Amino acid sequence: MKICFFIWGLRAAGAERVLSFLANDWSAGGRRVVVLTMEDEGKAPFYHLGRAIEVRPLNLLGESHNLLSGLVNNLRRLRSIRKAIREEQPDVLIAFIDKANILAVLASRGLGIPVIISERTDPSRRSLGWRWGLLRDLAYPRADTVVFQSQAVLEWFPAGVRRKGVVIPNPVPPPPPIQGGDPGNASPHRLVAIGRLFPVKGFDLLLRAFALIRERAPGWTLEIWGEGPERKALEAQVLSLGLSGCIRLPGLTEDPYAVLRGADLFVMSSRAEGFPNALAEAMACGLPVVCTDFGGAAREIILDGVNGRLVPPEDPSALAEALVDLMSDPAGRARLSARAAEVVQRFSGERVLALWEDAIQQARGRKVAAGGIACPM
Repeated sequence: MKICFFIWGLRAAGAERVLSFLANDWSAGGRRVVVLTMEDEGKAPFYHLGRAIEVRPLNLLGESHNLLSGLVNNLRRLRSIRKAIREEQPDVLIAFIDKANILAVLASRGLGIPVIISERTDPSRRSLGWRWGLLRDLAYPRADTVVFQSQAVLEWFPAGVRRKGVVIPNPVPPPPPIQGGDPGNASPHRLVAIGRLFPVKGFDLLLRAFALIRERAPGWTLEIWGEGPERKALEAQVLSLGLSGCIRLPGLTEDPYAVLRGADLFVMSSRAEGFPNALAEAMACGLPVVCTDFGGAAREIILDGVNGRLVPPEDPSALAEALVDLMSDPAGRARLSARAAEVVQRFSGERVLALWEDAIQQARGRKVAAGGIACPM
């Protein structure tokens, strides 16, 4: 079987990580795997891909400065994507992320190739804009299978999309063995966040929350790991809040487990997410977590008060109170920690791969359950 992925690019983000997991497993099992990207040649994938996997950049990232140039660019993109799909002739095409999903469906019409698209966020909380929204309404019902990361997101879509939907969470692998280079817990009071420095991650809210509790949580520091266009704004906010002595933005990490193993508490302040890998990895390491109720799979990952704490989104005061409660309560942190690592069994790689196999069979016309397989609990 030949599987062709289509995605905007292979940067350091959650969808790209899941694509790499699937591509490597399927390639190792003897399937031919090709990854089509919109990126230019010469840009290496952030996550490792096996040698047998072909990455084919299509050089389609030209900017659109107005409505007309946007239309011209997207028509050019559709022609190029369709040409690449026709040349590859895969047994199944799998697209990741909303805009790539739309382009994949439209570009492959009439080619007779089964198409799976994968929604990676919560569209009820993150608008595509009216133009892309209309295209999504047109394209999604025409996919053969639609993969969602949570039941909540599947149920947001109309019946014509839900009928083709399956719910497949992200895989949560067990943490790798501790290496000699792991720092361990360098500080007994270390709060950590990991994510791209984008507005949707809500790090501006996290900084405001930390400012509210600084005097009530002496000795605690905050590290926000990641990179993105919000760096300068966040650094300016740290200075304006007078937090430069206790907050760091160290940049990207290629070893999140080493970062997490050196922490006492993990926080996710996102405004919207699908199924965040950073949250699941923190829990896999046994960290107590405080997380905004970001929609998507939030309530399918976290059982509030059992394996983590959920707080309302866009509410720095509520986030601050939940953080300071756990900062001042070692026993409470230990109680949440004891249940957090169960995510490794609930969302194991084996279970996730089995669900993806069902999705492929459904797209190719085999009879399997559809309409929303419950997220493994």
